[in-house]
Amino acid sequence: MGADALTQVLSKRKAKTHRGKKILREREPKVLEDAKTALVIRGTKTSNDMTNFLRELYLLRSPLSMLYMRKHEEHPFEDSHKLEQLCKKFDHSLFAFGSSSKKRPARLILGRLFDGHLLDMQEFGVEDYKSMSTFRGSGATDAMTGVKPLVVFQGAGFENDEHLKRAKSLLLDYFGGGRPDKVLLPGLESAIVFTVLDPPAGTHCTD
Repeated sequence: MGADALTQVLSKRKAKTHRGKKILREREPKVLEDAKTALVIRGTKTSNDMTNFLRELYLLRSPLSMLYMRKHEEHPFEDSHKLEQLCKKFDHSLFAFGSSSKKRPARLILGRLFDGHLLDMQEFGVEDYKSMSTFRGSGATDAMTGVKPLVVFQGAGFENDEHLKRAKSLLLDYFGGGRPDKVLLPGLESAIVFTVLDPPAGTHCTD
């Protein structure tokens, strides 16, 4: 039997267990794709602020997220294979990876997968972190769980700069959550605002 024929035979193998059949059904293409889910991962070392920040990233997407706080030694930009395996194991197409080091005290990496393989990812620095509870008072963090925020992008850079365009797409995928058919304006409880300052006239931006 040739290699191509063998591949076709193996690809047609069917799951024998109920759980296996369910997994295969969930991975089949759909007319309307399910909302993307995210895996929030803690690196080998994280400061208290970074750990709390990751927990709030999880809450912002809950219930479309999973918090995985076991320490991981992965370095996504050096080797993304283990991260891909972890996301595939729990069936997530988005991830948020946080870590702390002397050089990067608060490092956040957001990324996306397509068909189980890394599509893109970007690194962000977290500065002057303040918990959501400081904006809305006691109990605000719990109130945010499951609430879909309004996501706003301010600044011409998000439309004109290719690097920022990709960042906007990635941020919208993560923080936008599911796409509702209708929005009830009186029901809007929170907003997430991303701002990029336009450079002074006569200057040029570089990646």
